[in-house]
Amino acid sequence: MLSSKTFSALIAFFFVLSSTIQAQVNKVVLTQTPGEFTIKSLTLSPGDYQFEIFNDGVEHDLGFVLAPKGKTNQENHIKEAYVTTPIKNGSSSTSKVVSLTAGTYVYFCPLNPTDQYELIVESPVKKVLLEQVEGAFTQESLTLEAGDYQFEVSNNGVERDLGFVLAPKGKTAPKYHIKEAYVTTPIKNGSSSTSKVVSLKPGKYVYFCPLNKTKEYTLTVK
Repeated sequence: MLSSKTFSALIAFFFVLSSTIQAQVNKVVLTQTPGEFTIKSLTLSPGDYQFEIFNDGVEHDLGFVLAPKGKTNQENHIKEAYVTTPIKNGSSSTSKVVSLTAGTYVYFCPLNPTDQYELIVESPVKKVLLEQVEGAFTQESLTLEAGDYQFEVSNNGVERDLGFVLAPKGKTAPKYHIKEAYVTTPIKNGSSSTSKVVSLKPGKYVYFCPLNKTKEYTLTVK
């Protein structure tokens, strides 16, 4: 049998665990007025969300629909996003927890009825730091997960401007360079420069600098 001290410790543990789980769910608050939502678009990061929908001035029950853009028939509705009770005038209702991945969605209410409003879920951009010294990169290889990246390349001791090239492995001619990976300004000694955002899919790539005459280093995207 558990002692009162142990029981109290378990209760405290589960309270903290529950609070942590709840803290990871983001709430999105939306308001409907006659014929429309007051917020016309949303941009979110991937994650878990709960939608709370208010009815401000519509004299009948409302609902909420979230679906992938271009697939708004009922079979493609994200069922977890349905509100749990009809939304009466002057009240609100919440959805269940919805796990959103990168992509474009629409939200609307057929009972109001409203337009379809765009909800974009953007992948977080991760930064990759690389350093060049005379004739070489200090990182011999990279392994990354598929996703969006920005490369920041520094010049440590090379007394001329440097650049950065990323290309599919075996296709290193300029026409195959991933142009978004070019740094936005020449990299002077003691400074760094960043690329634009690069969306990397699974495969093998190489990175190198023709201005530094480095070898080609392997970048693997899983």
